[in-house]
Amino acid sequence: MNIEITRASIADAGRLIEIQKQCFYDDFMAYGKCPVYNESLQAMEKNIANAIVYKIMKDGEIIGDIIVRQNTHNRYYLRVICVLPVYQNLGIGQKAMMHIEKDLSDALEWELITSFKSYRNHHFYAKMGYVKIREYVQSDALTMFVFRKCMTNLN
Repeated sequence: MNIEITRASIADAGRLIEIQKQCFYDDFMAYGKCPVYNESLQAMEKNIANAIVYKIMKDGEIIGDIIVRQNTHNRYYLRVICVLPVYQNLGIGQKAMMHIEKDLSDALEWELITSFKSYRNHHFYAKMGYVKIREYVQSDALTMFVFRKCMTNLN
């Protein structure tokens, strides 16, 4: 299986939206809302223009994406990482995380947010070195966990 991770272009926006809808459908159904699931083509195009967006490809076909925002100098927010369900649990997410950490090697700190019920995500992020630092209630049905990874602790 040949996996390639490269920067996305505006031409990729439509496919990335399709992938996010497949990846976040369960969250949307469980909570009645999911910003990533409802993202518009225009919003994705804006992300590609203003953030750091990668496409994850298997044998030339886009199967996932990563959206990163730089919060402050050397601090990044991992907004989205998703891989089509059929390709999950094959090590692709790990490879993607390692790629962005290498590509954005100036990072001192990474943060991300995920649902309190996303147990597989919690396990994955912990395996990648992230630690839960806090939680907050987003709605009656949804509590979010904030995870952080400090790169300075890895030396």
